[in-house]
Amino acid sequence: MSIAGTLCGTPSSCQPLSPASRRISASSCWMIFLLFALPSVAQEATKDLGEASLEELGNIQVYSASKHLQSARDAPSSVTVITADEIQKYGYRTLADILRSVRGFYITTDRLYSYVGVRGFGRLGDWNSRILLLVDGHRVNNNVDGHGMLGTEFPVDVDLIERVEIIRGPSSSLYGTDAFFAVINVITRKPPQLKGMELSFEPASFGTFQGRASYGGQYRGMDLLLSGTFYNSQGQTLFFPQFNSPATNNGITRNTDDENSQHVVATISFRDSPCRASTVNATREFRRPTSAACSTILAPVTSTTSNTSISVISTRLVRSGI
Repeated sequence: MSIAGTLCGTPSSCQPLSPASRRISASSCWMIFLLFALPSVAQEATKDLGEASLEELGNIQVYSASKHLQSARDAPSSVTVITADEIQKYGYRTLADILRSVRGFYITTDRLYSYVGVRGFGRLGDWNSRILLLVDGHRVNNNVDGHGMLGTEFPVDVDLIERVEIIRGPSSSLYGTDAFFAVINVITRKPPQLKGMELSFEPASFGTFQGRASYGGQYRGMDLLLSGTFYNSQGQTLFFPQFNSPATNNGITRNTDDENSQHVVATISFRDSPCRASTVNATREFRRPTSAACSTILAPVTSTTSNTSISVISTRLVRSGI
């Protein structure tokens, strides 16, 4: 039995980001993570599927094809599994990066969101509405337009992913709407797999940095997982040759490509009970000089905010080991 409540916000425009607030937020994050940042505790080792034999590949346990655990050879679908070991080995930082490595899938972007195409089908303006996106078996597509978030707006940090199961083909008889081209089920790590506190910090180019603090453990018969992630980027200085004239700043735009996001994941499960309660929340705020709202590169750039949240009380997935 599963009782789920899902609320997925729709992107909306708001006032420009305050430079002062961005500096304060960034400075606070820098101070906290430079003080406490430690090398991230290595994730529990998983077998590299590239080194597995055909018999071992056929015995891999998957859940999403039939909504119960079964071996890949018995699954009534073509299934691809991406493990945490592969995510770490190849340096994937978003779900879009993971899907880009999957046979028959490709990723496009308009610098606002990432979009996935399957076997040559990637209709413009589709908002990933023909792909069903799940977290631990629960739908996270937008309730209004079916938008599936794949980039930095995806509500789960990739370091918290145990594996990703990609089920090709229509699965609407099992999952309902949106499950047309594929079902993508992101299965998260469990509290015992974290074994205490994990801290990580990642600097990158264009004034970009990301940090994560996670805790997994046991308390009075409960398995607890709590994780928070922040991402901040100042963005690139962009040049547009079509606007290369003194009247439009010689086609150059600065400080108009910034982005920040926050993710929070909390899970409580009871060892003597099949019940589990989870909540996931993600907020992304960004500005793009290439958005449809900007007529020229000198036009005021407003920020866009997207929110994704899901709160779930489930029993079925715990019994299935998911």
